[in-house]
Amino acid sequence: MTTDLDTGLLRAFVTVLRAGSINRAASGLARTQPALSQQIRKLEEHIGQTLLLRSPRGIVPTMAGAALLPYAERILALTDELVPGCGASEQDEERCYHIGLIEDVVGARLVTVLSDFVAAHPRWQLSITVASTTRLGELLAVGELDLIIADPAWPLGLTPRWQVSCPLLWAGLTTLDLTTSTLPLVLFAAPCLWRDISLASLQQAGVAWRCVFESSNLQAVQVALQAGLGISALLAGTLPAGVQVLRHEHLPDLPPVQLALYTRDGAESGVEQLSRLFYREISGLSLRVEPVGASYP
Repeated sequence: MTTDLDTGLLRAFVTVLRAGSINRAASGLARTQPALSQQIRKLEEHIGQTLLLRSPRGIVPTMAGAALLPYAERILALTDELVPGCGASEQDEERCYHIGLIEDVVGARLVTVLSDFVAAHPRWQLSITVASTTRLGELLAVGELDLIIADPAWPLGLTPRWQVSCPLLWAGLTTLDLTTSTLPLVLFAAPCLWRDISLASLQQAGVAWRCVFESSNLQAVQVALQAGLGISALLAGTLPAGVQVLRHEHLPDLPPVQLALYTRDGAESGVEQLSRLFYREISGLSLRVEPVGASYP
């Protein structure tokens, strides 16, 4: 029996998860509900595991489904890039696209986005600027950046192409003593929404804290966590090796944060492809996705 996976089955699987409903997914794919359900069953038979479950929130992935999702999305994205007229070709002109990212996104699957884009377009170049949301908005407005991923809570006066709700997690070494009188915190330097959210949550819960390390650099914060200096609030995709998600009665739940992608007016097709790739990877941090003015995948 062949081990090849039908991309049509993968597309059905991804679309059902994103829609949260077989009926909505079937409508979006212009198929009947029974036909789409049969595709999901065929994929599950091929994988040998149950991938989807019904819940009060709609269709949700099993552990096997959640593990398959990022691979399925990457396969589909690469396949879409290679269709005639969209993928790399000998006629591709050399060009450079300028991307702006807030510090918190740099570790969140960025390598996969860049490698997939360059693989599809070897003659295209990418330039990355890491700065605050306010600065990125200014550079986008004057045309110095083609695309930015930033915090939509800051008033940029722009409409995002898409917006993703991502869980913010307490992270640190499991050997840390979280019962001390004051909680040791590794903080991002102000201004930082992550910092504001975590401190407000601790204050509301009546938890005393002290700052043991502060930096505006994500890598520095990650190193401080690995060294066991304290705990911090991070996105799931930015936890460094050895650092775990922490759950403790002294740690209040953190509200989710938003990430949004903006593009400049009159952006070229390459920016659209980058938007799709970032959507695929960033939305993998959460299944709660709110497309704004665009429909993916």
